[in-house]
Amino acid sequence: MKLINPEVRIETTNLCNSNCIMCPRESLTRPHATMGLYHFKKLAVQAKMLCAETISLFGFGEPLLDNTIADKVMFVSLLGMEPIITTNASLLTQKKTHDLLESGIKQIRFSMHGLGESYNQTHIGLSWRRTIKNITHFLAMSSGAVTTHVSVIPMHGENIDAIKEFWLGMVDYLEIWRPHNWVYGKDYRKPDKRKATCGRPFSGPVQINADGKMMVCCFDYDAKMVVGDTYRNTIEEILKGDKFNEIVNKHALADLSGLPCNQCDQLNEYTEEDYPLLYSNRDRDRNINVTSSIKFKLN
Repeated sequence: MKLINPEVRIETTNLCNSNCIMCPRESLTRPHATMGLYHFKKLAVQAKMLCAETISLFGFGEPLLDNTIADKVMFVSLLGMEPIITTNASLLTQKKTHDLLESGIKQIRFSMHGLGESYNQTHIGLSWRRTIKNITHFLAMSSGAVTTHVSVIPMHGENIDAIKEFWLGMVDYLEIWRPHNWVYGKDYRKPDKRKATCGRPFSGPVQINADGKMMVCCFDYDAKMVVGDTYRNTIEEILKGDKFNEIVNKHALADLSGLPCNQCDQLNEYTEEDYPLLYSNRDRDRNINVTSSIKFKLN
């Protein structure tokens, strides 16, 4: 079997050190967990055998809270795949920067939702000044060897030009988004003109949570659509299993009844007035039917 989408996402931890206002962590009911290194390695080997090219080591948590994150990044690198992490950078000390660079990190995305005081009001518990200091050190230590991304959701009406002026020239890629619903977690976007499917059940990426459970979609943050347990079955067995393919078939028939997908804002057809991707220097066409990590087309 060969994956259609060459990315596999493995949530190494769903623990987090912030309470960001656009994130529905307060309603998270699935177990708080950090995946052990041994099981992660097993999954990475399986992903390699399925012709994965990228392992994204993040999910609904802060990966730098995982004390084995550098070991996991290194193992992915040794297997010849590209490791990517998304982090709020608040814990990105010089020691952790050194460890990540030594482990072979290739891409890193910083979640920086605001500027200055508006950042502090969005990332509750974090400090703009400290986080910018961490990112500045990382950029200096990496010397351009790592592709850097910044993702911004302006939650307090921040000026887009001001965000662009601050980040462009500092990092490789900048994207500015409107907030989304996390399917059933928030209510920022009303279901409107609808597509039959978002394409994710067909095109992935494979999404595995910190407890080893496999889901269909990263937006299903509380794992309402678990399709298998990687402690019991391989990735390939789950992809060929009944639970996964039941959801695939429902999307193929445009029958989303009984699924959280039925009201998901990722099925909306947007106009320029409410378009989710406000700015991107990575994707000038601002496509929204692609993954945010490797820009794989879902449709």
